[in-house]
This record gives sequence, structure tokens and C-alpha cells, in this order.
Amino acid sequence: MKLTIKTPAKINLFLEITGRRPDGYHNLESIMQTVSLYDELDFELSDSISISLAPCGRGQGEGLPLDDNNIVIKAAKSLKENFNIQKGVKITLKKNIPLGAGLGGGSSDAAAAIKALVKLWDIKAEKEKLNKIAAKLGADVPFFLTGGAALCEGIGEIVTPLRNSALSLVLANPGFGVPTPSVYKKVKLPFTNTQKIDKIKNLINEGSFNVDNAKEACFNRLEDFVLNDYPEIKKIKDVLASSDCASFMSGSGATVFGIYQSEDREKIETELKKYSWSYWFVETLPSF
Repeated sequence: MKLTIKTPAKINLFLEITGRRPDGYHNLESIMQTVSLYDELDFELSDSISISLAPCGRGQGEGLPLDDNNIVIKAAKSLKENFNIQKGVKITLKKNIPLGAGLGGGSSDAAAAIKALVKLWDIKAEKEKLNKIAAKLGADVPFFLTGGAALCEGIGEIVTPLRNSALSLVLANPGFGVPTPSVYKKVKLPFTNTQKIDKIKNLINEGSFNVDNAKEACFNRLEDFVLNDYPEIKKIKDVLASSDCASFMSGSGATVFGIYQSEDREKIETELKKYSWSYWFVETLPSF
């Protein structure tokens, strides 16, 4: 038996840090949204657990560990241990979502592994238990079990689905990653101008969130700790903003997304072609 799953990237439409936990992690208020840039994973029954990379463009996946440090392998082994599974799985990953990009590619792949192996290994489990396993793998993994738009709180493990917004977006990546731990080390609390999530959450749930109000409603606190150190990321943000996009960094970078009106696509692409950045035109996705 073999399963193939396409697993999407995400963007952060809103990201505020609300506090620091005793364990050193930060509490967040974030609105995440899946978009139509995908990794692809093949799962095939085997005697052991392994992962390999399929050929893909732009050198994606270069430097990705293929041992027990790989989050997909961790997901498979966690399920095997939790449910006393005697089978293995051979996983082939076609990596299209860039590494260290703020797009959640690794977390999305781990969630895909959980969903695929529940089917492949015939696991009977309540969603609550799968969510707990997902949360131990990474803060964004529980979100990717459902996708769509969601309010994510705590370190990201508390997921509340929101109404989906149909948006056209462009993702632009400078060709390098930003290490998330190094960004959070720069965070100094408390903030004097904490941003409130209510405005964008209400716009989304009312079905009135669009490119015009996104410019005021979207927010990413981590831009304060990234843009000064990575001028290329700020350049992308400025280029997209000058093309009439609502432009914001996703997660801790390095990808910037732009929400745009469909008639502006040609103008945006003409501008992006002047640079060596990778870019993708994508759409928002509903929940799975």
C-alpha cells in the first residue's frame, strides 16, 4: 500500500508575542493560513522507518537531515511508540517549500506523516491524542492537522479554526533561511505597543478581510527583530509594498508575502523579475 500527500505551506497573517513562559518559550497570538505551495510525500509500508529526498528544483531540501533529527522521522517514530506499531514506512519527500523560510514546511510535513500513517498503519486514535503528539513535535504541527485559517495561541498548539478568506498572494524568498531561535533570543518583553488581534480576527470571521484592510490589520512582531539584520528581507517587503501589496514577513522569515488584487499580478511579477529572489503566486486554502 502506498499513499501520496501534498502538504501546504502557511503564512502568518498576524503574529504577536504576549509573554514568556517558565520553560523559555514565548506565548503567541497568531493567525495562520495555509496557501497553495506544497511539499509532496510518498509513504510506503516497509520493515523500518526511513526518509529520502526526491529530485526537486532550486536546490530545495539541501541540508535537510535525513536521520532521526528529521521531524518527519520523529513523527513516524512517535506514532510507532505511542500505538505500539510493528510496521515501518519508507518515505520519499519532494521538497518545494524552502527551508528556514517562515512557511512551516517541516511542521506541515510532520502533520502529513501523522495523517498518512494513521491510514497506512490503521491506527484508531482520537484527534485529541493526535494533537498532543503533534504539539510535542513542534508548535506549528497541530495547526497543519486541519489547515485553513486558524487562531493559534500558547506556543501555537492551541488551535481555533476561523472562517477562510479567499485571497491572492505572492510569496518571495531571498534564497537564505533565518534561524528562528536566534530571532526569539532578541525579544525583550514587555512591549509598550502590544498589537491587538481582535481587528483582523473580526474581519476574517465577518468575511470582509481583503487586501485593503490587510495593510492595517496584518502584523508581525518578529519583523522588529529581523528586518534590521537582514536588509534583503526588508527590500522584498518594500518592493511588494511599492507594487500595492499588503506585504508582511511570515513567521521569523525569510519569506515575505504580499496580498494583492488580481489585476496587479503582471505588475508585481515584472518588478520581482528584476531580482534573484524565488517567488510563487499562490491562493489561500480551506481547512482539510
